[in-house]
Amino acid sequence: MQPQSLDDGLVMRTAQADDVPAIIEHVMAVHGEEVVNGVRAMYAHHPRKSWEDCFLIVDERSGTVVSSLILLPGSWMLDGVEVPVAQMEAVGTLKEYRNRGLIHKLNVEFEKRIEAHGSVVQVIAGIPNFYRSFGYEYGADLGGGFPVAPSLVPKLPEGEDEPVEIEAVDQKGLKGYLAYREQAMPPGTWVKAIKPADFKYYNFDAPNPKTEGWFFHVVRENSKIVGIFILSRWESRLDIIDLYLDSFSHVDSVLRFALSKSEEYGGHTVRVAPPNQSQIWEFVQARTGTALRHRYSWYVKIPSVERFLQAIAPVLRKRLCGSDYKDFVGELKVTDYKQGLAIQIDKCNITEIREMAEKDPGGYDLRLPHGALTRLVMGYETIDELQSHEPDTICRASMLPLVRALFPKLRATVDPFY
Repeated sequence: MQPQSLDDGLVMRTAQADDVPAIIEHVMAVHGEEVVNGVRAMYAHHPRKSWEDCFLIVDERSGTVVSSLILLPGSWMLDGVEVPVAQMEAVGTLKEYRNRGLIHKLNVEFEKRIEAHGSVVQVIAGIPNFYRSFGYEYGADLGGGFPVAPSLVPKLPEGEDEPVEIEAVDQKGLKGYLAYREQAMPPGTWVKAIKPADFKYYNFDAPNPKTEGWFFHVVRENSKIVGIFILSRWESRLDIIDLYLDSFSHVDSVLRFALSKSEEYGGHTVRVAPPNQSQIWEFVQARTGTALRHRYSWYVKIPSVERFLQAIAPVLRKRLCGSDYKDFVGELKVTDYKQGLAIQIDKCNITEIREMAEKDPGGYDLRLPHGALTRLVMGYETIDELQSHEPDTICRASMLPLVRALFPKLRATVDPFY
């Protein structure tokens, strides 16, 4: 991006390495000291970061970074299918420069850059409701946790050792961590892909226990890996995220380990992010004796639904083959009242996904606004849930069971969220 002069001595441009100290100062002013480690890691260690993906607005008179955001290329996984994702992060404007549309200006450049990456989905964990004005919708679960009361976690009987060993993971040990993660993922859930090159970015610490830190661990029983998790330290909390276990019987050992680490950090509140494994979820909820707290969602933007459906076509085929529609031959025509597409099906094969020129909504089997369509194809809401509160969601009765089969509800906690 070529530098662009704005009003009042402001210039919008891409960042470079010597901007990092000013960016960190900006982040501290906007978001607080707690997140500085994570943002510093984005600029220093993210393996797919490019300076062309780092956007700033600078007050040239003082050299102050007044507004910024960064594009982090990555991918999410769904039933073994990798979907390219562009994540917007470290977004913020200094208080005295707000309400001037600066983030909107940065977003225009962000959107232009998306095309160079070929991302299918755009995501952000951001301010409630704000990013709807950028065309985003809520599309996958984010954050929240089950608070852990130490008094509810059984103590080990005197003289007994933990039934499993928990060890920190280094770069060399990440291979075993990721191999276990891949085989433990349940079907029908979105997860963030973690690559070996991501380790230095994700696994960071700092001397100050009030700031962020991320720590990978494996759980071993008789030297065999029987579980994995990450301890995410932030805002005086210690969250257990990315938790996968062979058995619910290992949960108590993980909780005792996290509580001991909390004491080292000065008494952080320990929480367990909602596990993707149903049995582990149920046991954690029973053990903590509390409802899920402070739940939120990822904002999701799908610029081309056609391209998105082509990316997850193997998932759609698998859903069809496991349903009553494995012998169905025909097409499902969908419109968001602006654009239309047809999904051609031949005995549980997706043979074609194409745009349609038909302008009359009555010519389509499924009609719904683009935001509702995003929530449907992401599995955030089912067709029945959407019809219960979206009057503009209309489906031909004969095609309703097919839509249910293609787009079921997905239970997904997508971590890590950076």
